[in-house]
Amino acid sequence: MKCRLVFVSVTMLLLTSIAVFAQRGTLGSSADVAFWVDYWGKPRVALYGPEEQAFNQNVHEIMFPVNVFDRPLDPNTLNENVQWLKDHPNARFYIDGYASSDGQEGYNLNLSRQRADWVRRALIRKGIAENRIALAVPWGQLYPTCAERDHECWSKNRVVRFVYSAN
Repeated sequence: MKCRLVFVSVTMLLLTSIAVFAQRGTLGSSADVAFWVDYWGKPRVALYGPEEQAFNQNVHEIMFPVNVFDRPLDPNTLNENVQWLKDHPNARFYIDGYASSDGQEGYNLNLSRQRADWVRRALIRKGIAENRIALAVPWGQLYPTCAERDHECWSKNRVVRFVYSAN
């Protein structure tokens, strides 16, 4: 009985800790709106203004090969992001690093941290001010883009993403 209670408690915690993205729509021509359920099960709404929309449309994620943190699959993506960020000097952002789930959790967390940090340092070397980068966040294999258990899917999760910051 005790094991079942622990299993149910852990399952409920896992289910409530995942943000469920329910809907994304348009609010006029100047803002997007997103609806989701947060960690505590409360409905949330976020408005995305024109600056964040432009950021999301022009700053693209950077993909990585298996077990690699210092060599993106397409270096042109990094250069295109740098150019857009230089053209928009007020844009501040987070860098989120991810890894596929085909390895050990601790290893993947460290690999995602190395990817996020490598991208942060590359941006700084290319002239992006360090104070524009709010934080480099490693997520490891949490929040995968693709949850299937095959190599094609896993490749979509070896990524660094940029998240707009309003601060």
